[in-house]
Amino acid sequence: MSGVPVVFSTGSLHPFGLERVFGWAAEAGYDGVEVMMDDRWDTHQPAYLNGLAERHGLPVLALHPPIYAGAWRLDSEETLVRSARLARRISCPLVVAHPPPPGRPLARWVDGPLADARADGVTVAVENMPANPAGILRVRRRSCHLPEHLKDVGAVTLDTSHVGASPVDLLAAHAALAGQLRHVHLSDSNLVVGKDEHRLPGKGQLPLRPFLGALAAGGYPGAVSLELKPWPLGTPDPAVILERMGAALRFTREGLSGKARAS
Repeated sequence: MSGVPVVFSTGSLHPFGLERVFGWAAEAGYDGVEVMMDDRWDTHQPAYLNGLAERHGLPVLALHPPIYAGAWRLDSEETLVRSARLARRISCPLVVAHPPPPGRPLARWVDGPLADARADGVTVAVENMPANPAGILRVRRRSCHLPEHLKDVGAVTLDTSHVGASPVDLLAAHAALAGQLRHVHLSDSNLVVGKDEHRLPGKGQLPLRPFLGALAAGGYPGAVSLELKPWPLGTPDPAVILERMGAALRFTREGLSGKARAS
């Protein structure tokens, strides 16, 4: 059995409060949680987060600041730095970082806010982003959806739904980024360019089982975080939510253990 922790992102059930999501994750048997931060103070107050972890017996293994926006009424760059400080205060080992939007200099961000956040001693892992759909808004420069866009940013979070929304092969992306990979957002996709689906594992076309097997075989040092959408999980029915959370957990653990059961 692989030693890779499998955690549940609270963003998967963002219409619900953290107390219920932590409770469901504990009941389903996850190893920890990833907290999706937003403008609710519950998502970024140290005492409250530590209390949730203690009550439910689930460590916070990742913090995920808002995409292109800030918490604490701050901009996204200062929010990233503050998030790293928060992670240190609650003994959370990793912060997910979104790169700046296309058109803003990536190297300047890496040398500025990203370096400042990493100075707090936690792993700050830059996430690959989905490709823009073809058309007038398509970005041809470093939009961070291809593995080569991330080769100079250090630690990386690989989001499989973002891979599925881009013209990228998941196993090739893993091979290219394995040395930098510190966190995974796991979900499925029907591989429509520009469509970020976050489907339940096994309910799309990504080769998730071989990918999970490659993680385990390659000595991957991070966690796998189920980052899904509320509606495929059965929202708002708690019984369906819990059943589907359990099924997603079993799928992931089987993949990490090398089992090849059909979806």
